[in-house]
This record gives sequence, C-alpha cells and structure tokens, in this order.
Amino acid sequence: MTQRRTAVPPRRPRRLVAPAAVVAFVALLGAAPPAAAETADPTQPARQLSNAAKESADDTEDAVGVPAEAEEDDSTRPSLALLPANEGVVGASDDLVATLTIENPGTAQLAAGSIELSIGASALSDRSALDGWLASGEGDPALTSLQTASTAAIAGGGSITTSVSVPEDAEGLQDLGAGVYPLQATYTSGSATLQASSVVVVASDERAPVAVVVPVTAPVTSGGLLTAEELTALTGADGALGRLLGAVTGTGAVLAIDPAVPAAIRALGSSAPGPALEWLSRLERLPNERFALQFGDADVAAQVQAGVTDLLAPTSLRAYESGEDFEQAVETPTPTATPQPDEASAYPSLDELLAIGEETATAYWPVEGAAGADVVDALNADGAVTLIPSTTTAEGADGTSVAARAEGALVYDDAVSDALSAAALDDDDRESELVATSAALWFASREVGDGPLLVALDRTTYPADDTATDAPGRTEESLRDALEVVTRNASVDTRSLTDLLAATPQDVTVSDAAPVEERTAAVSSLTAADAPLAQTATALDEPELLTGQARAETLQLLAVGWSEDLDRWRSALAAHAETTAARIDGVGVSVSDQVQLLSAEAPLPVWVRNDLAWPITVVLQVEPNDARIDVQERIEIEVPAGSNPRSEIPVESRIGSGEVQLSVTLLTTSGQQLGPVQTMDVTVRADWERIGLGALIGLIVLLVVGGVVRTVLRRRRAHADEDADGEESDAADEGGQDHGKKVASDE
Repeated sequence: MTQRRTAVPPRRPRRLVAPAAVVAFVALLGAAPPAAAETADPTQPARQLSNAAKESADDTEDAVGVPAEAEEDDSTRPSLALLPANEGVVGASDDLVATLTIENPGTAQLAAGSIELSIGASALSDRSALDGWLASGEGDPALTSLQTASTAAIAGGGSITTSVSVPEDAEGLQDLGAGVYPLQATYTSGSATLQASSVVVVASDERAPVAVVVPVTAPVTSGGLLTAEELTALTGADGALGRLLGAVTGTGAVLAIDPAVPAAIRALGSSAPGPALEWLSRLERLPNERFALQFGDADVAAQVQAGVTDLLAPTSLRAYESGEDFEQAVETPTPTATPQPDEASAYPSLDELLAIGEETATAYWPVEGAAGADVVDALNADGAVTLIPSTTTAEGADGTSVAARAEGALVYDDAVSDALSAAALDDDDRESELVATSAALWFASREVGDGPLLVALDRTTYPADDTATDAPGRTEESLRDALEVVTRNASVDTRSLTDLLAATPQDVTVSDAAPVEERTAAVSSLTAADAPLAQTATALDEPELLTGQARAETLQLLAVGWSEDLDRWRSALAAHAETTAARIDGVGVSVSDQVQLLSAEAPLPVWVRNDLAWPITVVLQVEPNDARIDVQERIEIEVPAGSNPRSEIPVESRIGSGEVQLSVTLLTTSGQQLGPVQTMDVTVRADWERIGLGALIGLIVLLVVGGVVRTVLRRRRAHADEDADGEESDAADEGGQDHGKKVASDE
C-alpha cells in the first residue's frame, strides 16, 4: 500500500461511521473500578482507552462472563458487529476505519474482556470465496492482527459502539495490493468468544467503468393513470417517488422512466396537485441521462412472445383530461381572425403528455429473465437495445459477470444488481449489505476485463401509500447510499448510458427463454378486445375516449411489477375482463316483443341504452317485412351518458290488417352496427279504427236522436197534460156558474 491515489470526494456522514478525525484505536469503553462501573451508562459513547485504563480493567472483579442461559437463548446472547467505513472501500493510501458494536441484550452484566481486529494476509480469490466468508466466516484465511484492546464490562441491556482507525502504514496494511480482503473482529469476555466477519476493498488508481440504471416507476395499478390522490402521496417529500428523485439528484445514475407518471400529472392540467407539479419540474431539470420505459412499464417480452408485431402504445389520454383544467391554455382568437379547426385546442398532444425529457436512446427493459434471443432480435430490428440480466446469457449463466455491451442488448450483472437492490432497503442489515455490494462490484468489474459493467436497481412493488406495509422500503438515505456504492466509489469510474452504447459490442450469446404462458395469454386476451371496443367507441363523438382509456389500462396490467404479485394481478385481470365486457355491451336497443297497432298512424316505443361514461349519437334503422305499414327507416338519436331513454318509431299503416315484423338495428353515425338486430312483432288492426269510429258515430247519433225523441215526447206529454188540466178547469168553472144561477133562482 505505497501508492498514492487521487482523493475520493467527501461523503456525507453516516450512522455508525467514524468522524473525519479518528484516533489510532479508541477503546470500546474505558474500564473503571467496580463502583464506577455500576453507575456508568454503558450506552454512552466510548472513551479513549489509556494504558492505565487497560490495567484497571484487568482488576474488575464484579463483572461476569457471558451468562450460561444466554448460550441457550439467542435473544439474550451478546452480539458483535463489524462495519468498515465508506462501504468497505479503502484507498491505497488511506487509513482503515471501522465501527464495532457490542450488544448485551440479557439481564446479566457482561464481564470485561478484549477485542482484536484482524485482516487477511491475502485477498479473497473470487465472489464464491466472498460469499462464503461473509455468510459464516468460511475459508479460514490467514489473518494478521491489526489492533488489540481491552473492553470494560457491559451492563445487562446495554451496548457500546466505537470507531477504529488503523494507519495505512501499520503492520498488516502497508504491503496489501488492490483486492478484497477478509476482515474479522474477535471479542472475548470470560470464557465466551464472539466473532464478526466483514471485508475491505483496497482500491487502486485503476478504476473500473460501471454504470447504474434506476427505474422511475409508479406502483402497479389497473387504472390507466394515477389519480390526483395517488400522485400527492407518491410525489411528496415523504412519498416513494419524491424520495427516489431526491436520492438520484447529484448522481450519475441512468434513469429508466415510466412515461405514464409524467403523463398522469400533465393530464390533470391546472388541477394537478402541487407536490406532483414540483416533482415533475425537478425531473425535467435533472441532467441525468434517461430512456423511456413502455407506458405503465409494460412488459415487452410478453408482447413479442404473444405475436404482437407492433408493440402496444397509448393511443389517447383524453379520457383523463377535463376541459375545465385546460381552459387557461386556450388562446382567444382576434375578432378579425377566422378560427381554424383545433386552432385553440386546450389539450396537450399525446407526445407532450408522455415526454420524459431528452432521451438518450431507445431501450426496453422486460421482466427479468423473460427476454431470450428471439425477443432481443425482434426489438433490435428497429435499432433499440434490450436490458437483460447476465444470467440469461451463456457466458453468465453460472454467475460469471458479463460486459455490459452486447449486440442489440445491454447486460446488467444479476448478482451485483440483487445485492445493490437489497442494500437500498432501509433494514437492519443495510450497512453490511452496502459493504458486501462494494466487494461484489469489485470482483464483477474485474471479471469483465476492459468492458464496462452495468448494474440495475429492481423495480419496487410498493403500494401508492407505502406506509401501509410493514415490509422494509427505500428511504431517500438508503437509496442514495446504495447508489453511491457505484457513483462515488473509489474503485469505480461511473459511466453514462452514452458510454455504454458507444462501447464495442462483446461476443455474448443470449440464451433462449421459454415464454411465460400466463403473461402471453394475458396479452392475447387484452388485445382481443380492441376490435369490439373500437366498434362500440364509434358511437362516441370522440371514439378515442373509450379506446384510449382501454389501451392505457391494458398497458398498466402488463406492467413488469405485477410479476411479483401474481395473485393480485390475476384478480385485476378478472375485474378488467368484466369491465371490458360491459363496455363492449355498453350501447344497445330494447324493443317490445308484441305490439298492437290499432291506429293508422301511431309511434312504436323503443329504448336506447347507453352505459358508457360519455354521451353517444346513434341511428335506429327500422325495416318491416311486410308492406302493410310504412316506417321511418332511419332515426338519429342522442343519448346522454348512463341513461336509457324512450324513443319512438313513427309508423303508418297502409291497408288491411295482419302480422308485421319490424327489424330494429342500432347503428353508429358511420354505419357500424352495435349489438344484435332486435325484432318487434306488430299486430296491425288498421280497419278497427274506421269500424270503431263508425260505431262510435252511430252510437253518438243514436244517443242524440234518442235524446231528441225523448225530449219531444216529453214535451208532447207535458203539453197533453197541460191541455187535459185546462179542460178540467174549464168544466169546473162552468159547473160553478150553473150552480150559482140555480141558487139565485131558488132565492
């Protein structure tokens, strides 16, 4: 270790990592007399260990060794952790800095002891040796002691953490060349011994060219676009997309962006949430090279294997836009100007919605391991490159690293990518996994020779509200730390996507990959609905409202992320199939089976159903099978969204009576038939109207005549009665006069 190398850029402070200035070896805890040990707080930072303290530690009598019961119960057994600084990377002229932590979860006090830090005399040979050493300390390498010190007693439930700095010219370090070396800490307390294994990567002036790809994708969804609520949760400072953007800022990571994310924000227009607009602005300003994934991060391998000749792409996102949200974008024409069609359209174009910034290349990233030679060849026909894992090549099938540039493909190291993805999670093992990733990266970059190496973070399957799960997620800090293993590593020279594409393609044989039948079947099923949906959509003034929405949902259902959640994916497919069937049958006409036509002119009722979310304009085509009646053959009807209004067919009977059958066909204005032909059986009784009218008139005449006759007769009877009464009155008067004359005569 006599070479001097270029200084590594300063790193951010990390938890459990030593400060910039560290003493040669800081003891875990200064020993104290028994009385002092009882009152000391073992969780406080360690004090520098002096020779006097080391001697007094030997005099401690009250402390005990590891309790016997701790050996039987792992939850109370003491533990030792070893963590080298800077993700385990040490420059050729840098000091070795490490952090050691001893925890005593039991109730009994842990006796004073000693700790020794050792390093391998020779470098590990390969990644297999690395994995064995990190897993269980296998390999039994020859170790050289670097430092030894005493430790004080640790009270039950306590722990101590301290930093160790070994000068680069110390014995055991000064002669080490570039490579990955085993590192071991041994802690002895009483009769118990604990060991912790790690590694350090001794870098040299020769840096390996490495690039890293970071997917910028949203949670899987069965909807065509993320909603405003989902965008708010995802793009805020605490949201998954917000944290991701914060982590990649300032790094050389290549971004693989799902265009459905910026499209969802732009489609909301003025109603887009503030955090989403700010996130989109930050994305557009980032200088990182980038390429676009398929819309919704749809899997291209399944499409090619299903026989799709032209990869699926969104056709329109108008269904997700509201005119009210784009009114401010409409320019008012001058009074003298004659507006042209679409001159003042408020809506952005599809390309504007899907824009991700300047794209470096056309690249596809299918489900890991799903793209074989046939898929790569098919996608390369248009000059695109396909990202594939090294394990799908003949050269990397056994775990060997493969150079990134191949003919028609970019090959990313599968093992290192998995290690990097694990290190990006915020869990208890993150710091150790970062060290392991640095070591694996060193081996992989040397295996590929002069060619560049590519690593890639996997897609996350977090829900929109990723706080709803107990599984470890990616914080901005954990993701940034993982990316810095590649972008700020003393043994790595970060490369861009342009550099990878410019490299000479290596001879790499892409293995065949059997299609995943379930995914190819899903592609076939989803695309089979395109034609009937397009036919139904012709009833709309803007057919792309329906067809565009259906295509967006199809692409989202083919997202790569669903491969990690197959049960939920199957449920989403089933629900989408029901929705699609309802949309195809969303427009129809209903008629009465039997109709009695008792008049020469009468409308026949029909009902036009519109279950779609938009109004439609349709045409009723009516054809009788008999000349007894005349009908209006074409009737144009406007039907509001989600309604089933009654309409009428004007009908006029000609001659005679009988049975007539009407065929009612629902057409679009362009002549496309919607649904099956409906038949209506009409019983024509055209003469009944005349007969009934004649009978009614006759009845009325009879009633009138009868009334007149009755009136005349009544009046005649009345006159007769009056005459009879008059005669009787006259007779009575005459009789009275005769009687009076008679009386007078008598007198």
